[in-house]
Amino acid sequence: MDKKERMVKTSNIFNIVFAIISICSISFLLWTQLTHVNSFASTWDQVDFALALDRYDLMAMQPHFPGYPYFIIGGYFIHQFVDNKVSSLTIFNILIYFSALFPIYKLARKYVSRSYSLGIISIVYSSTYVMVIVNQPISEGAALAALWWYFWSIHAAMNDKGIGVNSLPPLLLSVLLGIRLSYLPFAVGLLFLFYYKWKNRYYTFKQIVCYSILAIMCQFIWLAALVFSEGSVKGFVKLSLAFTSGHFNDWGNTAVSSDLSFLERIKTLVLHNVLWTGISSQTILLAVFYGIFVSLFIFQLKWSDLKKDFTQHLACIMGIGYLIWAIVAQNIDKPRHILPLVILFLFIVLINVLSETKEIRKFVISILCCLLLISQTYHSSILIIKQANESPATYQLSNYLQSLDQPTIVYAWEETRVLQYMNTTTPYKKVQTYQVFLHDKSYYQNRKILITDKVVEAFKSQGIDLTGRLIKIKEFHSNPIYDPVYNYIVLYEWRNEYNVEFGLLSVQAK
Repeated sequence: MDKKERMVKTSNIFNIVFAIISICSISFLLWTQLTHVNSFASTWDQVDFALALDRYDLMAMQPHFPGYPYFIIGGYFIHQFVDNKVSSLTIFNILIYFSALFPIYKLARKYVSRSYSLGIISIVYSSTYVMVIVNQPISEGAALAALWWYFWSIHAAMNDKGIGVNSLPPLLLSVLLGIRLSYLPFAVGLLFLFYYKWKNRYYTFKQIVCYSILAIMCQFIWLAALVFSEGSVKGFVKLSLAFTSGHFNDWGNTAVSSDLSFLERIKTLVLHNVLWTGISSQTILLAVFYGIFVSLFIFQLKWSDLKKDFTQHLACIMGIGYLIWAIVAQNIDKPRHILPLVILFLFIVLINVLSETKEIRKFVISILCCLLLISQTYHSSILIIKQANESPATYQLSNYLQSLDQPTIVYAWEETRVLQYMNTTTPYKKVQTYQVFLHDKSYYQNRKILITDKVVEAFKSQGIDLTGRLIKIKEFHSNPIYDPVYNYIVLYEWRNEYNVEFGLLSVQAK
């Protein structure tokens, strides 16, 4: 047996090992997810979704617009078997995302062998930041799964003339948008399919019109249900316009409302959100591994081949469309919004790197894949367990306020939604402007006045000098990868005449 034959035999054995490790990784992570289910609703959005399982009411933000009907229906179904509302939504995410293994595998098989396809689905599935978000009671997990099914359906319909297969993309687009409307830019994938099939004479113009009508009708399924829940078309339109205006002009931290320049937004989104958080999960070891894979991808990339390949061309078009949307219309303070870019990018990188033909390179790449997969599985499992067991900063705040034995009033921002969900008995109010705060606190002369750091930041942005007016009382911490906005909360006491007179400023500023 010569050297080349030995290398081929060794490579085949290692491929089997790679496949076994991949299956073990997926099985272990699914077991970890189901045995350590996150039951914390630690953010405003998560509380909105959880409350919707008790009473679906968009006006009461249960959930907030646009309603996410398919996600809520899925969570409601699980809730029939699981008492905890938050856990029900989380379990629905876990199960639906697990189902996405099938379309990922089918897409990968076009490019690589069975063992490598298993490797690709295990690496994509175990992606640490994806795992973190899937294990939260928000719609991203289910939406990512729906995106994979939608992506595969377009791939399957590419050269198929059957009505059933060609009806899948419009139907699955409806499911995707009914779970998460902000994934609307991915509708460009359906338009690209129409263009491809018309150009290659698979579709006539009449067929394009018919499938377009089908796509619109599928959207009306969940839109009609939302209109019915609001009681009238007028009420629904009024609510949608109010929410959209607030999102783009007030609290949504979009390109319109953000203080950051356009270049700063791009820098934050690409470097911090996509590369450091989305792909590397804020872990140096994973960043090194992915840096190697991206380097290999760039080294052997042929743009002409990428453009000619329908599936990769489709992924690029959808990714670019969503990237523009994320820069302009999404909140860059929340990296979870860029997850579709992460999974599409990882898929393209992996299918290109693992399609290497030279045996020695294939062997080395397989070893790197195994090391990446083992490291990623370890970090993912650790974060899943900690997320399910460690109290978020907002919960710590609520528990602290419950322990106070002095008459107190708390002024906060979005933390108030969690305080409401936790049934916090200490009085609290949401406040954003300094003048409103000054007026409102005058009614509580006999109470200790506490404010959170988000309120302080808002006052300072309004040009208010708070020097000498605040004293730090308590800090609350949780892992920023779970919640990048409210992972760190500082509670301050407001200095006023009542505080000084009754000696309530005994706490030393840290």
